[in-house]
Amino acid sequence: MALTPRRLRAAIGGVVLALGLIAPVSVATANAAPKLEDGSRLSVEPRIDRNFADPDVLLVDGVYHAYATNSDGQNVQHQTSKNLRNWTRQPDVAPTLGPWVGECSFTPGGATDRCVWAPEVTKVAGGYALYHTARDRASQRQCIGVSLATSPNGPFLPVGNDPLVCPTANRPPDLGGAIDASTYSENGQLYLLWKADGNCCSKPAIIYIQPLSADGRTLTGPATELIRNDLPWEGAVVEAPTLVKRGSTYYLYYSANDFYGGNYRTGYATATSLMGPYTKSRTELLTSDRFQNDVRGPGGQDVITRRDGRTAIVYHGWNPTYTYRAMYVSYLDYDAAGVPSVDDASTRYQAENGVITNARAVVDNSASGLSKVGGMDFANSSVSLQVWADTAGPKTLGIRFANGSTDGNRRVVSTDTLTVNGQSRTISFWHTTWGNWQLNEQRVQLRQGWNTVTLTRGTYFAEIDSVDVYDALPDPSPVAVPAGPAQGTRYEAEAGVINRARVRTDGAASGGAVVGGLDFNDSSVTLRVYAAESGDATLGITFSNGSERGGNLIEATDRVTVNGRDEGIVQFPHTRWGNWSTVEHEVRLKRGWNTVTLTRVSFYSELDAVDVY
Repeated sequence: MALTPRRLRAAIGGVVLALGLIAPVSVATANAAPKLEDGSRLSVEPRIDRNFADPDVLLVDGVYHAYATNSDGQNVQHQTSKNLRNWTRQPDVAPTLGPWVGECSFTPGGATDRCVWAPEVTKVAGGYALYHTARDRASQRQCIGVSLATSPNGPFLPVGNDPLVCPTANRPPDLGGAIDASTYSENGQLYLLWKADGNCCSKPAIIYIQPLSADGRTLTGPATELIRNDLPWEGAVVEAPTLVKRGSTYYLYYSANDFYGGNYRTGYATATSLMGPYTKSRTELLTSDRFQNDVRGPGGQDVITRRDGRTAIVYHGWNPTYTYRAMYVSYLDYDAAGVPSVDDASTRYQAENGVITNARAVVDNSASGLSKVGGMDFANSSVSLQVWADTAGPKTLGIRFANGSTDGNRRVVSTDTLTVNGQSRTISFWHTTWGNWQLNEQRVQLRQGWNTVTLTRGTYFAEIDSVDVYDALPDPSPVAVPAGPAQGTRYEAEAGVINRARVRTDGAASGGAVVGGLDFNDSSVTLRVYAAESGDATLGITFSNGSERGGNLIEATDRVTVNGRDEGIVQFPHTRWGNWSTVEHEVRLKRGWNTVTLTRVSFYSELDAVDVY
């Protein structure tokens, strides 16, 4: 049986967990995604499955209005819904832009899309105001303009001849321009939040708040800085501010890092005063891996109150091929301590918050929460954590780990003992190199309430970053991770028939050469392999994968065919280039010679050899 991507991840390894003894809030999922081929479900599915980035949602008279960044010739996209699930496309709400707006081209978009981004529509005195980002003709920076309409359906007409917010060399101070407007209202006072687009030009990225007139047309006071990019996981960017108040606490939700890849994410900061100071959470609210990479680069968020009084968060994420950003809707909840969580995302426990024995918590800016558990070098080195389950039954532990263990010059798999409420088994961590964090999934049985999860070192070494808990996946096929050179008969990839790729030398590879340059939709390697008799067989495919997008490490996929018959998709975890690893893929062979072809599907891998056993 061929392994699907989820089944492959489940088959490859395992482990650990953490603390925080306030039970997470759990509710019925907002998005009941359809089952996948292997019987599992996506963690969440798009509500608008097309290019609909930077969504803003406004509820008016029982109708939800969603607005989004330019696409398909529309300056500001508009869709409507009565249930947040089914959406209807509407005409462009901003067909006319202000005279200050110049031409601009920026993917995704057309040659004259004017880079109209991140709309915000809000109720103001006399009607509705639309705030949007566009290219300022005078400075050639992105700036914020305002348009007005009497209805949320538009059309919105521009106010004045100049942008509303445009801190550039033409209009000092020069902060690199301004993008991503949003609004907040308190005690009858309307405020505009916006981002100084400093990352455009080697300046800080800063989120400001500034008072607005009741009609939304003019700014009525100075801007106050709320936060700037100063955490490692934010990269050069903080943007897309959303401000809400719950009880006596202000929550400033924002996006961070490079929007163009899976490292884009949503964080939050809190304050007890509107103008701050704001304290950032060290652990992000939304990341790609907290959706098991079903959503890539979750950000551009908006927080809304539903018709039923529940709170929801609306956000975008890339499709699997990173060609457009779809819109998602999930419930947003808060625990007893006021910590927010998104229902469709996994519950994350930081390993460094657990009970650590004969190991240590280590600061690491590449890790979730900016720390990890390392130094698990002894026979009794362990991490013990408490994890919560609303109901008894099967769950999946998604463990972020790194393994750079070697035995001489040989890269090796490490093992640990995973113990859940006293029940133990051995799990494996494939070699990733240090700092190359991978997600390892283990299906476990949890009891209702708190559960004790312990990871104890077995062989070699692994570092543990964090563990997510989410709904169980189907039982994986019982495929083990090869600990060294695969058994069986080896066929070198470079000896096959190569289409739209190339052979290159590599002293670390089997046979001293590999097939690289598998960069095109029809790139493939075809091998003739022998089977002594008909039946099931395993292909041990030795590969390396250094694919990434915006700093996010990406799994690559190939399609396997045998004698012209489709034998499914094989998924290659990220290993870094030149770090050779092996995945197993089950196929059916006939007696005698068989034609096996691996054809590129998504992203990139290099192929060293295929073992048949």
